[in-house]
Amino acid sequence: MPELAELRLTADYINQEGNGRIFTKIKKNPVHKGADIFEEIDFPFVLSAESRGKELRLEITSVPTNAPDKKVYHLMMGMGMAGHFNWVPPGTISKHSHLKFVSEDGTLDFVDVRRFGNWKWGNWNKDRGPDPTVQFQDFVRNIKDNLHKKDFDKPIHEVLMNQRWFNGIGNYLRAEILYRVDVDPFISAREALTKHSELYSLCREIPSKAYLLGGGELKDWKNPFQFETLEDVKMGWREFMQCYGVTGMATIIDKGGRRFWYDPKWNK
Repeated sequence: MPELAELRLTADYINQEGNGRIFTKIKKNPVHKGADIFEEIDFPFVLSAESRGKELRLEITSVPTNAPDKKVYHLMMGMGMAGHFNWVPPGTISKHSHLKFVSEDGTLDFVDVRRFGNWKWGNWNKDRGPDPTVQFQDFVRNIKDNLHKKDFDKPIHEVLMNQRWFNGIGNYLRAEILYRVDVDPFISAREALTKHSELYSLCREIPSKAYLLGGGELKDWKNPFQFETLEDVKMGWREFMQCYGVTGMATIIDKGGRRFWYDPKWNK
């Protein structure tokens, strides 16, 4: 599933392809189970995107954008396991496309092979914490102000996946963060965060590094900018991954059903 770095790259791509373009409608593929909620978008609009942790928000603004009666809609995208956006020129077939943002010179398509993606009108989820990369002080404050809560009685490897506190941190990021801190992943989150304050800064630094390297092309997700064609980026990614998927590391299936990778020295 795309994590913080991958969602930011997706937003970058949407902003790149949407820049300077006017769209006229949104078409849903009838085979997708998602709701067809776009009848009210019957006006030309511009499109922009922003990510925050594991959330992606599209902003649809009627043109002209400086009109006093302009319309602004926010579409929250759930990317599923493999969802991504792709610019499609006219006359090109786009397989597994489930939403099309239509413009005069092509479409910006939401492509989702596994059909786990979803969308809805709305805004940022109030139950998710601040983004540790762009809202770092709020991120730290949100955790420190709540360290007394029962959530932090749980092992740090479990709590790092809790989006209320660690918005954007997912499976590969938690493995890399905990490995670099060199902390026992089975102690309580409260103890880990108290004794190893560098955990906070690594929740900013590791996702930021993953973003600069073009995201984690793990399983089904692919970077929309096609960074995989750059050998130096691929080499940088291999050096970045010190724990997740690395031969010799230990693994368990956590309580959320995800495989957690960690240093085997912490086995009791």
